[in-house]
Amino acid sequence: MIVNKSMYPIQTSFSVLSKMQGRLSELQMQLGTGQKSSNLSGMGRDLPLSLSVRSRLARIEGFNANISTVNLRLDFLDNAMTRFDKIEGEARNSAIPGQYGTGDINMATLPGLSRGRFDEIVTLLNSEVAGRYLFGGSVTDKPPLPNEKVLLEGEGGRAGFRTVAGERKLADAGADGLGRLATSRAGTTVTLSEDGSHPFGFKLSNLSSSSGGVTLSGPTGNPASLGVDFTGQPIAGETVTMGFTLPDGTETQITLTATTDDPPAAGQFTIGADPTATAANFETALRGSLETEASTTLSAASTYAAAQNFFNGPGEPALRVDFTPPQTAATATGLRLASPNDTVTWYAGESPAVSASNLGRLNVTQSGNAVTLGEQAPVSAAHGFRITGVSLPTANISTSQAGSDPESVSIQFNAPPAAGETVTVTLSEPNGTTRQVTLTAVSGKAGPGQFSIGGDAAQTAANFSKALTDGVTVAAGAAEGNPRQSVTAQVDDATKAAYGVQANESGFLRLMRTMAAMSVETYPTDDPSSRGRFDAMTTRQMSEMGEQHNTERGSIEIVTMELAVARTTSDNSATRHTNYKAQLDDLLSDVETVSKENVAMEILALQVRLQASYQTTAMVAQLSLVHYIR
Repeated sequence: MIVNKSMYPIQTSFSVLSKMQGRLSELQMQLGTGQKSSNLSGMGRDLPLSLSVRSRLARIEGFNANISTVNLRLDFLDNAMTRFDKIEGEARNSAIPGQYGTGDINMATLPGLSRGRFDEIVTLLNSEVAGRYLFGGSVTDKPPLPNEKVLLEGEGGRAGFRTVAGERKLADAGADGLGRLATSRAGTTVTLSEDGSHPFGFKLSNLSSSSGGVTLSGPTGNPASLGVDFTGQPIAGETVTMGFTLPDGTETQITLTATTDDPPAAGQFTIGADPTATAANFETALRGSLETEASTTLSAASTYAAAQNFFNGPGEPALRVDFTPPQTAATATGLRLASPNDTVTWYAGESPAVSASNLGRLNVTQSGNAVTLGEQAPVSAAHGFRITGVSLPTANISTSQAGSDPESVSIQFNAPPAAGETVTVTLSEPNGTTRQVTLTAVSGKAGPGQFSIGGDAAQTAANFSKALTDGVTVAAGAAEGNPRQSVTAQVDDATKAAYGVQANESGFLRLMRTMAAMSVETYPTDDPSSRGRFDAMTTRQMSEMGEQHNTERGSIEIVTMELAVARTTSDNSATRHTNYKAQLDDLLSDVETVSKENVAMEILALQVRLQASYQTTAMVAQLSLVHYIR
């Protein structure tokens, strides 16, 4: 007979006793492990919830693993960015124009110090963590840069930066060392002319004089020229100033002052017996000043221009002086695309083919009532936009496509257009993606995609030129993308930490270009131009490393800030996961674990029932008819 907990006999099956023993074993397991069941089937109706919670915990574990990896890489990037910032400051303050040091020691040591910094920059940009390179964007399986020696000196018949810079300096100086300018004199008029339409040497930009005895003309034309006509005699102390644009985009000027001294000092010209003699003296002084400026300021600008050509930025090809022997670089008239077969490629990581910083290698120019959008030369199939079309003419706007290489389109305003007239230019990226820039004429203030109708055709053209520049910039920016998005990590269901970095971003690019330029320049003590070149080089170094660039896209400071955003995203996700995991662990504990106190009480109760059942069963087993009759 079986006795249940109420001590009343209710069943005469030995199977219940077996079930009670099974339950006791289960309770003992629960008491030992604290778990409700050792297998899924024992979870009962709590199984779906248990599986759901465990699935979520597994996802959190995966996210936390990603966060740990991201934080490790961000730690390395943070250390590198801190060092880049220090190098920038050290370079900015290491050399100052006019401070040559005792025995010109500063001039002697600057190239070596700069090369050491250059080597450190290259090493940092080739940083890797667990075999993954950090400064090549999504290209993480190889170093983004060659080593310092290969970059500067070249390798295997491929030219390094030193060779490219030497060619550029020859091309800018010209065969006679006058910066690709030529002087001539006819009577009282001295003419200064560029020797051709090319990117080399001095480019005439402005002309002024404080003398009433001088008549000025220009600069005008292509190639440009200017004239200084001594219609009278200048007074001692009066000046003639000519402004020049240099190959690196900076400006310089030469000022010649009239004097009665003979011979005159540097930067002066002697007032002659008549205007013709004064003009002759002026031409002689001008040639001397051009030679000095070419060997100092122009030389420095050439080195920096070569750095811009060799260390090409996003959306830009590497360029070299285009000449074929027996022609020399000094008489070259253009640049060519650098081939990886003859020129070291400085950066092998991920890079956009189009960049907003240079309008996608397009130029916008205005002349009167006409605006021209043209491709930059030399054209590269792998870099920048290609112009593929322009909309048909409208009632007041004529459009045409040159059909040349480089391609260009012209938009001419025959009269102020009516509101609603539109112009659309179609651009193509190297990967075949097309983008359209559509501008609509409006009365009053223009918004995005619009240009204001001016009072006349020329004013309208000016407004259109600005709107076209803005529109192309937006299109190029969309094509360029964000380097940070080149490497992302999933740190939550809908959250990614973006921490990609590319070594050709503007901040790193400035460091590379500047340190390379400073590394290849030397200042022999027996060279009279050394101090002038030192001043010009250090002036540029201070400018390139200046804090005015901190707010530019891709600067060391901006990249550091954006990486800090990735760190914040990662940390915030980690905090959410920690809190959520604690809640899920509690929920899982409620579902899968048992109270050992309750289990112990149930075991005691079950043991009492089992003992009573065993005793009763034993007594019943001893019953017989004889015993019953007794």
